[in-house]
Amino acid sequence: MDEPLLVICPDCGTTMKVERATGAVLSHDAASAKRKLGSLEEAAAEIARRKERAQDLFAATVEREKHKSEILEQTFKEALEKAQKDPGRPRNPLDDL
Repeated sequence: MDEPLLVICPDCGTTMKVERATGAVLSHDAASAKRKLGSLEEAAAEIARRKERAQDLFAATVEREKHKSEILEQTFKEALEKAQKDPGRPRNPLDDL
């Protein structure tokens, strides 16, 4: 019988025991306590850092969505051209069974 795998999250410090064969989480121990901010200035700096990170993530997501529509449009054009070249019935993968 295999021993469960012990996984520690590098970000939050949470410890999980995971079954090796199935990958199921057997137990979950939350991290003891997050680091508390020492002063009001540190808290304000942390809030500003989080706000800037959120804005960067949002901008990246918007940019990704712009390119996503272009990729989908190009894929559709290619499929349409392929369908116009070969007007026959599409191959059914279940026919091979």
